[in-house]
Parts: sequence; C-alpha cells; structure tokens
Amino acid sequence: MLNWQTLAGLAISLVCLGYVLMDVDFGQLWELVRGLNWLYALAVNALLAFSFWARAHRWRLLLAPVKDCRLGGLWDANLIGFMANNVLPARLGEFVRAFTAQQLAGVPASSALATIVVERILDGLTLLLVLFATLIFADPAASAGAFSVGYMRGAGYTLLAGYLAVLTMLFALWRWPTATMGTLCRLAGRFSPRLGQALEGILTMFHQGLTVLGQTHHLPLLIVYTLGVWVPCLVEYWIFLPAVGLPLGLFLASMAFVGASLAAAVPAGPGYVGTFQLACLWAMMMAGAPQQAAANFALLFWAVQYFPLTTAGLIIMWRRGLTLKGLRQAKQAEPSPPLN
Repeated sequence: MLNWQTLAGLAISLVCLGYVLMDVDFGQLWELVRGLNWLYALAVNALLAFSFWARAHRWRLLLAPVKDCRLGGLWDANLIGFMANNVLPARLGEFVRAFTAQQLAGVPASSALATIVVERILDGLTLLLVLFATLIFADPAASAGAFSVGYMRGAGYTLLAGYLAVLTMLFALWRWPTATMGTLCRLAGRFSPRLGQALEGILTMFHQGLTVLGQTHHLPLLIVYTLGVWVPCLVEYWIFLPAVGLPLGLFLASMAFVGASLAAAVPAGPGYVGTFQLACLWAMMMAGAPQQAAANFALLFWAVQYFPLTTAGLIIMWRRGLTLKGLRQAKQAEPSPPLN
C-alpha cells in the first residue's frame, strides 16, 4: 500500500515534470532524438561506469575494518542499489544496496548502512564545494522559475549545516556510544516513546559499522576515490552539451550539475523524475541557456543514464539470483548488534 510520503513524492514528480513539458516543442525534441549521435550517450555511460568503479573501491576501503570484500560484489551491490532507487519510491535504494552487500559480500547490513552514511557525507561535502565554486561565476541577480543564485547559496549553507551536524552525531556515537544514544533517545522519547524506541534501534545498528571513523590514515585515499566518483559525473554533463546543440562550457555544465544535485534533496518519485528535469532546466537557464535547449538537455541526459543503469541493475540482480522481495526478507532477519 502506498503511504502518504510515497504519494507526496509522486505528486511532486508529476507537477515538476508537467511544468517542464508545458513549454517543450515535442516536434523539435523528436527530431533531436532521431538525429542524436549516440556516441554522446556511450561516452556518458562510460564515465558513469568509471564513477561506479571508483565508488566500489571507496566502499571497499570504508568496509576494510569490518571485512576485506571482493570488488565485484560491491560493484554489483552498487548497481542493484541504484537500480532500486530508479524503480522504487522513498529512496529505498540505499537499503537495497546495504542488504545486497550482505548477500554478495558477506558484510553485516548494519556495517554497510553505516558506511553508506559516511559515503553520503563525503559526497555531500564534495557537491557543496562544487556548488559554492560554481556560484562564484554566476550573476548574483540571475533567476529562473523558483531558482535564484541566492536560493542556491542558501540551500547550500543549509545542507552544509545538516551534513556537519550528522557527521558530529556519528563521531559522538562512535566515540561515546552509550552517552550519545541515551541523550538522543531521551530527547526523541519526549516527543513520542515509539520514536525513541525506533531511534535506539537505528543508532544501535549504525554503531557497529562506524569503526571506519577510526581509520583516519585512509582519509587521503577516500578523498581521491570521492573525486573519482564525482569528477566523471561533472564531465558527463559537459560532454553531453553538444548533443542538444549547446556549446561546450564548464560553467553551464556545472550549473546543470549542481541544480540536479540539489534536486536530489527534494522528495520525489523513483529516479528523481520531474525534480531532476526542472532543477536542471532552471539552473541552465540561469547560466544563459535557451529554455528549449535546456529542457531538451534535462530530458535526454536523464534518459541516457536512467535506462542503461536500470537495465544493468536488473540484469545483475537476475544473474545473482536475487529479488527485491528476498532482500526485504534479509532486512527483516538482520539482528541488532550489541552495544559495547
């Protein structure tokens, strides 16, 4: 049964996608698709594959204190998890990724989930660095739709504060687990006893996987792998610009990149459909791109990644003999780790 969060995400996706399509010249878009040089799509997916290679290596490094994992299992778990994000509501792909790693690499799901949180902090801080660097070159008065340079900068500061708060909480949970859990659960329990109990289970699950926070000597290599994840993604945006008749430009590509990245923080349906296209459209218009060309880019760039990635994830899940239902059962069977 669909809950209200899922329905809200689907509604937001439909509204955003409808707004993008409202002024699209579908005849021009169809001609563009028919004449598309598919080498651009091939290049985008080659860069995406390299990004997944770096992501698998980074995850292996994060999981090293728990277990020395085979790279192939983590690669497949990443693809299956991102495929799940593309087809399931409520961003369930991260949980699917963790429980796929449990099945394929023998890693406790609690440890995998904890390292995924650390990954997200590294990713978020990297993306915010690109955001603030890009906005240095933006016209302070530029705006499009609900986007403006001031809005993007404010969203960046808000997300930065959130990432730093989560990082601080995780460090405290690793360093002083009993005191941190007790304080947070008591605070949550004041609002709802049920919320306090749920938070205790979540924090207990993460605690076991936070041994990576003690591996500070790995930090330089983690930064290298994080750059290996995200620099190719930025290049994807840059290299696809000529596919829709836009000139190569790092600023234009960076604006599209940061706009789409900010859209990931907005509740939406599977695959960020709608929110991705609208944020990308507005950001590119702020960088000076014509509305039709920006809309064409937002629609086609999303499609040339979404369908190959989703297909690859489904094929790997089938070859590995996994199902989403089976992964959900593995999640329910995962025991809570004891606190030290």
